[in-house]
Amino acid sequence: MPKFRMTLRRKIIIASVLIVLLPLSFAGFYFYSSLSSILTNNAYDNLKQSIQQTTDTIESSFNSIDNTSLHFLSNKSIRSWISGDTFLEEDYYNLFLDKSAMAEELNYSMMFNTAWEEKLITTAYIFLNESTYISSSRSMQNVQIVEENNINIFKELARTNTRGIAIIPPTLVDKTIYFTRTLSSVSSPTQHLVIQIGTDESEVSNKYQSVIELPGSIAYIIDNRGVIYSSSDKHMLGKTVENSILQLKSGSNVSEATLNNQVYFVVSKEISDSGLTFFAGIPKNQVLAKLSTSIREYLLITLFIVFILLITSILLSLRFTRFIKDLLKSINKVKLGNYDVRMPEYKDMELILLSNTFNSMAREIKYLINQVYEKQLLVKESEFKFLQSQMNPHFLFNTLVTIGYKARLSQDETVFHMVTSLTELLQASIYSNSKDRITVRQEMEYIQFYLYLQKIRFEDKLDYRIHISNDAILDYYLPKLSVEPIVENALIHGLESKLGKGTVIIHIREDLNSLYFEIIDDGLGFNTSEIQLDDTESAVKRKKGHNNIGLSNTHKRIKLMYGEQYGLTLTSELNKGSRIIVHIPIDKGEAADV
Repeated sequence: MPKFRMTLRRKIIIASVLIVLLPLSFAGFYFYSSLSSILTNNAYDNLKQSIQQTTDTIESSFNSIDNTSLHFLSNKSIRSWISGDTFLEEDYYNLFLDKSAMAEELNYSMMFNTAWEEKLITTAYIFLNESTYISSSRSMQNVQIVEENNINIFKELARTNTRGIAIIPPTLVDKTIYFTRTLSSVSSPTQHLVIQIGTDESEVSNKYQSVIELPGSIAYIIDNRGVIYSSSDKHMLGKTVENSILQLKSGSNVSEATLNNQVYFVVSKEISDSGLTFFAGIPKNQVLAKLSTSIREYLLITLFIVFILLITSILLSLRFTRFIKDLLKSINKVKLGNYDVRMPEYKDMELILLSNTFNSMAREIKYLINQVYEKQLLVKESEFKFLQSQMNPHFLFNTLVTIGYKARLSQDETVFHMVTSLTELLQASIYSNSKDRITVRQEMEYIQFYLYLQKIRFEDKLDYRIHISNDAILDYYLPKLSVEPIVENALIHGLESKLGKGTVIIHIREDLNSLYFEIIDDGLGFNTSEIQLDDTESAVKRKKGHNNIGLSNTHKRIKLMYGEQYGLTLTSELNKGSRIIVHIPIDKGEAADV
């Protein structure tokens, strides 16, 4: 297979493109990296600022709820209970009056409460014991369920003996965050009054929705143990976060962390004195995706500049390398035999010199062709005609001898078929010089005609086999009657005088760009040192009446047509047989006959 080589003109064009493209690529990569770094840092700052603002909002909400519980302490009934002036465990009538007064004061407090107006507070309960309490609620749930949930919280506080301020996390069943404050009476420290303010978790999560608007973002409000009070994933309420998140909550700056096999920008911020921490994580790829718009605009501008410069460099390269195209075009015309071709004139001195030199060379080649080559061609053609004319009588003589031999022995259909075969050979114009090359298929037809005639002659004494490696070979071309004389030589000089049965085998194969015809016989053989293929005049006779003229003629014909590297190769051993290989290039018939 011929090795691919890039043309000089293409090399120049590619070099020009690379000279423009490489520096721009490096510059574009540098600016892209710088721009990405700047935009990423800005994203860090924006995320940190957004977290700070969100945390401040949540702190404000929690403080507002805490202030509400403090505001309840200013109610007359609660102050009276704390000071010991009121005992809510008196008779039922007084208890009813005290509860009614406390409920009225609670409702009045809610009317002017900011947290209530902002819907931060869903329920407000004041418990003296499990059965003695007052409430105010705006919950959309069933009243009985709301009361049961608040009673359960009161029981839990009593069971754990919780005092002071506590924040109770929501659960999957009750998605309410409870802010509780437990008070003791001055006159009876064993008595406790519990204020429970309930906030729907969704009201808290609404405060940080802007932070997690990107797909895949996560956010938690957790305590020191990792218990989740609020989350973007409602199925996690009341559960505990992973240890990896719990370890990250102490950081106040934006950092990168891998969570669930995905890289996040994470940041956390404590919520004042509540003991809670707000934690948020945003997928890194989503943050960088938001930067793509700015980077895309930069890349489009850069690519446009690169495109303009590339087109300019290519056009300039094509203009300055046009002479190479003209030169190749002129050389190809000379190769095809047009020696009158002339290169155009150029403006540059170097190109003018090149053009004039080529034109002078074309004129000189034309002169040499006319004066030398044509004369030599006539000489070779005459020699070729002479060599070909020596083979035709030799074959015709042997064929006629065979027919005469059979005719003398008997008169039957065999003679008829032999004469018919000979007639077909003559009709095929084997001996005509109208064509110097024929297909392998035609050559094999001639060989099979010949072998048929010889098979009739020798009967069982002769056996032959033909092997062709692939059918495509049959359409290749070769010099006419360049293989048939070798087969003829094998029968006449190898098998004719042999006692017993003889065999001729023909192998045809292609290898790389060559075609090989291998003719093998198991006849008498000969001494190859006595055969001089390149010297027809000094051919040594192998047997009286016969010589190696067929081999020598075929060898010289092939060399005349294809070159010195082709021809015949002889291998033989006395009384064992011979092997003759005909080597020619693969000829598909594209070129004209020589």
